[in-house]
Amino acid sequence: MAFMRREELTLASPWINAAGSLGFAPGVDWPVPMAQGAFVTNPVSLRPRIPAEDRTLIEYPGGFLLHTGVANPGLGEVVKRFAARWARSPLPVWVHLLADTPENVAQMVAALEGLDGVAAIVLGIPPRAYGEQVMSLVAAAGGERPLVVEVPLTAAGDGWVGRLAGLGVAALSLGAPRGALPNSGGEIIGGHLVGPGLFPQVLAAVRAARRSRLPLIASAGVYTREQGEALLQAGAWAVALDGVLWRGWEE
Repeated sequence: MAFMRREELTLASPWINAAGSLGFAPGVDWPVPMAQGAFVTNPVSLRPRIPAEDRTLIEYPGGFLLHTGVANPGLGEVVKRFAARWARSPLPVWVHLLADTPENVAQMVAALEGLDGVAAIVLGIPPRAYGEQVMSLVAAAGGERPLVVEVPLTAAGDGWVGRLAGLGVAALSLGAPRGALPNSGGEIIGGHLVGPGLFPQVLAAVRAARRSRLPLIASAGVYTREQGEALLQAGAWAVALDGVLWRGWEE
């Protein structure tokens, strides 16, 4: 299969934000004391998603579990509201898309191709997808913009990850894993895990994913500058910050 030649993916700084941490467009201030290389939007689906009825945040000793339903107004509305801000942004904007079907992925990528300010597309792979299902979603994201594929860090060592480079993928992002915890009523709730307790897993995932030969973006578990620099020394190309942007940088 032939793929369109993509633009090059570059970063002026290895520090970026993780999807879902800072909204849909860059604000005025970068909340940590270093230069920001790119702005990653909140996850966007083709059609609107309403918040989960049982959305919640559950703390545990290593961080917290976040269950939201990934609410967003849908790609058309997001473009309507924020495309002008993307075009004026001093930072490269990476639009994070929620992959569900190849047809929807192709439609979303096509809608973003001609927009000024969109420097890259981040394709968020569903947590239960793997192998050929992932390959079909990535293949549907054909276009000129650089493509970053985000998978849970728990998939870093899977054999199919090494095949992404052959599909024109510019970088691999290792995102927050999923977990489950009981809420105050004893009901088991699933969601994304965020917090400093994840750092050992992130570091191990970077080492496992180096065999993919793709530039690696490490996310989740980074709460100090020293942790981020350790990931860069271990082979990460960039570090995406999430929960630390809400609670403050630990020196």
